[in-house]
Amino acid sequence: MKLLPTPLFAALVLSAATATAQTTFKLGVRGGLNRALTTVAPGSSATGLNTYERSADKSALYAWQGGLVLEAAFGKFAVQPALVFSQKGEKFNTSVYYNGIGGGFAVSSTSTNRYNWLELPVNFVYTLHGDHGLQLFAGPYVAMGVGGRQTGTSYLAAPNISYVPYEFENKVTYGSDTSNRRFDAGVNFGLGYRQGPVQVQASFGLGLVNLHQNVPVFDPGFYPPTAYNFYADAAYNRVAQLTGTYFFAL
Repeated sequence: MKLLPTPLFAALVLSAATATAQTTFKLGVRGGLNRALTTVAPGSSATGLNTYERSADKSALYAWQGGLVLEAAFGKFAVQPALVFSQKGEKFNTSVYYNGIGGGFAVSSTSTNRYNWLELPVNFVYTLHGDHGLQLFAGPYVAMGVGGRQTGTSYLAAPNISYVPYEFENKVTYGSDTSNRRFDAGVNFGLGYRQGPVQVQASFGLGLVNLHQNVPVFDPGFYPPTAYNFYADAAYNRVAQLTGTYFFAL
C-alpha cells in the first residue's frame, strides 16, 4: 500500500481537526414577549318563527416566555432546540340572542384567557456571517398545557328578570372532561440578528392542532352560561414573538 507523504497526511489531519473544531455548542438563556391570539369560528344565525343569532370575536393579549436554548453551530448553520415556558391565549367576546314565540333572551360574555404552555421548539438557523449578522430560521414545535387562568364577566338580559353581571375567575384545566386539549404542535419561522453571544429574533408561531375538543357535558365551572359552548369551536394558536437570547460557551 502506498503511503501518503507526511506533509499531505498532516494537512489532512489538521483539516479534519479544524472541521471538528468548527462545530460549537452553546447554552443560552431566553426571554421575550408574546402577542398571542387564537382563531375564531364565524358567528351564525337562523330566522323563522324563532330568531337565533350568535357571534364571537377575539383580540390579542400580551404575555411572556422564558427558558433555555441549546445551540449546535456548524459555520453559518445552527440547530437550536429550546425548552421554554410560554403564555398564550386571547381576549374573547361572545354573544347569543334568541327571540321566539315563548319569549327571548340575550347573553353576552367577555373574558381574558391565559394558557400556560411548556414548549419545545427546534429551530434551524442560518446566520449570514456565521457568528454575526442577519438570521433566517424556521422549525417545528410541540407543547404541553400546564395550567392557566380565565377571568371575565357574563351578562344576561331577559323579560322580567333582574340579573347582576356575573364576575368569574377560573383555573384552566385539561383532560377528557374539559374543552381543552393538553397538547399543541406547529411551526415557528422568522428573522433575527446575531452579534457574538447575543441573539434577537422576531418570529411567528403557527399552531396546527385544534386547541378545543367538543365536550357534550355542560361545564359551568370553565365557561359562563352563554347558551352555546363557544369553547367547543375550533381554535388554533397564532403568536407573534420577540425574544432575546444570551449564549454561553460549553
